[in-house]
Amino acid sequence: LADPETHEPLAVATSDEVAALKSAIQQGKARRRDGKAPAEFDGALLSQGKKVAYLIAGGIPNLLVDERLELSASL
Repeated sequence: LADPETHEPLAVATSDEVAALKSAIQQGKARRRDGKAPAEFDGALLSQGKKVAYLIAGGIPNLLVDERLELSASL
């Protein structure tokens, strides 16, 4: 899969990366581009630089650019 905006390859996040992503959300270090709070998720697709995450809920990836998470620092 590729990032719909940059066309950069995406990789499935490990369980440790998902935990780090959830922690970053709680600490305010990750937010959706549209500013809304992210929905519950059980996985993510990460950009190569690990500063962008597309969330996976119920096994379905959400590749909407406005709903992706943008991190202030790499995971």
